[in-house]
Amino acid sequence: MELQFEKESSDIRGKILVLRYGDKRINLVETKKGFSRGGHYHDFESKHILISGTIEYREKNLQTNAEKIQIHSAPSVIITAPMTPHLITAVTDSVFAEEFEQDYSATDYSEYRTIVTQKMV
Repeated sequence: MELQFEKESSDIRGKILVLRYGDKRINLVETKKGFSRGGHYHDFESKHILISGTIEYREKNLQTNAEKIQIHSAPSVIITAPMTPHLITAVTDSVFAEEFEQDYSATDYSEYRTIVTQKMV
């Protein structure tokens, strides 16, 4: 098996490298201090591996409306359950890897997605 580079994208928040390793999809995500990523949920479990920096991680239980907010410093692993809206905000410049086993798909969660987009203007 070989690690394959699929694409790179960048914006004001930083870069994302999209990789494939067999059936696994791996996104390497750079986020500059103060910017947010996510603001959505997936229909599959995802794993966020914080490689450097410090982040604020938020997730919301859609059934109870309870929100969990945590601060994570590298190294750290965060498992996000399917159908769980999540938001990652860089407290310092940060890099994380996002790992999943399906083709990438996400559904925006407006409460969190608004935070992502407001910081980009």
